[in-house]
This record gives sequence, C-alpha cells and structure tokens, in this order.
Amino acid sequence: MSEANIFSTLGKYLTSEENYLTEAFVLLLNTLLVREPALGVEILNKLCGANQLYFNVNEDVSVSTQEITPQGTPDIKISCPGKLAYVEVKYESDLGVKQVERYLEALRSSNVPTTCLVLLTKFSMDFGENETKPHKHVRWFEVHNWLGKLKAHDPVSEYLIDAFKSFLEVKGMSIQKVSWEYINGVPAFNYLLDMIEVAIKDANIPLFPGYPRSAAWEWKGFWLGDKEFLCSVYYRNHLVLVFEWQNKGKYDSKLLEKRSYELREEGEDIWFRLHLEEIPFFSLDKDKQLEEITKFIKTAYAEAQQMRVK
Repeated sequence: MSEANIFSTLGKYLTSEENYLTEAFVLLLNTLLVREPALGVEILNKLCGANQLYFNVNEDVSVSTQEITPQGTPDIKISCPGKLAYVEVKYESDLGVKQVERYLEALRSSNVPTTCLVLLTKFSMDFGENETKPHKHVRWFEVHNWLGKLKAHDPVSEYLIDAFKSFLEVKGMSIQKVSWEYINGVPAFNYLLDMIEVAIKDANIPLFPGYPRSAAWEWKGFWLGDKEFLCSVYYRNHLVLVFEWQNKGKYDSKLLEKRSYELREEGEDIWFRLHLEEIPFFSLDKDKQLEEITKFIKTAYAEAQQMRVK
C-alpha cells in the first residue's frame, strides 16, 4: 500500500476529481507564492509562459479558483495588474462545447492588456486545423517534472511539493524514464511472487481454489482461504510484503496482545507489513529468504485468527 500524504488522504472524500485536483494545485501554488515566491513564480511562468505573459516576484500575483465570467467558469484564474491567465483543468473529461472559444472571449472582454489561456490535461488533445486552440496546452506529467526540479528550502513547501507529486503519481499523471533496471526488475518481481506462493504452501495455508493468483492495477498476489485474506505486493511500495483482510468488522486488533509485525488499519481494511529491506531480505540466500517470508505469512495468519471476534 502506498504511503499516505495529505492530498491522497483528503482525496478519498472528493466528489469531483477535477475540482479537487484544481483546489490542491492552487493550494500548492499559493503556498509557494507566500513562502518561496521565486519558486511559485517559476511554476507559474512554466504554466502560463505564452502569449507574452510572464510574472515576476515583485508583482502581487493572485491565484484563485472558479472565476465566474459571462462566458463560463474557468477553473483557475492567475492575475496581477495588467496580466490575466485562465487555466482550464481536465482530468479525464473532454472540453465543453466551444469552451476554448468562450474563455478566449472572456479574456478579450476583460480589457486586461496581456492575457493567456492554458489547457491543463492528463491526456493529450488533438485540435483540428480549423479548431480554435488555447495559447498553451500543458500535460500534468510536465507539472510533475517541474515540481521535481524545484529546490525548496522551506519545510512546508518541500512537504507539499513532495505530497502533490506523489498524488499525481497515484492518479497516473506522471511518467518516468524506463532505465536498464527493467531488464532484471520484472523477472526479479516474478521470482518474489513465486517465493511467496511456495511460502504460503509451506505455511499450510490453503489458497483460494477459484483463482489463487490475482492481480490488479495496484498490486499482485494471492487470495487465501475463502478469499478472506490477500497476501500481496503493491507496485508503488514494492519493498513491503502485505498480508491483509478486508472484512474488518469480524476482527478487533485489541484482542491481539502482542504484534509480531507492523499492523495498520484504514477504512474497512486491516493489514500486516513486512519491510523487506529491514530484514535485510536481499542479502540473504534464497533458503533464508523463503524462511523469512514463510514466517511472516504463518505468523500474520495466526495473529489474524487471534483478532477474530467470537
């Protein structure tokens, strides 16, 4: 399971992906403009640097959301005397009817000398030869890249930058270079899964007969028993082996006097975690590796039974 951060945690309560993404981004921008103005202006200029519009640290720049105009409601308004930018944010939705044309008209009607319309999206968008285009089209992975190059000195700014980057990664809005580690990385991951399967059998825990091996976008692993338990590895936290169960109502962690491994609870889920680097797993020979995984699975299963409400 991925490590929690403020944006991902609060994102569980959102009602609109795009509105939440917009508000989170604006919170980050405003924090940078207050605590580290040079960094905030740097991101704004990368975002809005088109049509002769650029900001500087001496200007009183304002960033707000949901600007109501007669032509519609752009998601983000960035302004200072003599300059105005609208940013339309898209997560996975398409543009509205004549949305670009309407927001360009809103900028023209503002009578501000220097303006810019930015389209900020997860996916690429193709505009036909005769279609009206925004002044600039930015992808979210570019924002992720810009944030990754910032050198923040303020601890609050640094935390929010890292948290927002992680949030974009969770939402699939960043891309990373595929390096040479891929050659051995995928086979090694599958070797680990093979070892987990052997460990489950060595622990004498029955695999779910229907489809014991299972995978999702976030994890890969094995269902146990009547599919009550899942032993898996999450791709984004691949150095942690997880033993979890989802019907938390049948269990009470207070019934377990002593825990052998880290135990976490969130929502309806409860799980044990084995940190492979802390064993240290990768310096052990294969027999010792299997022994450590078997011990974890057997112990986690036994302690889960101790927590079962009778």
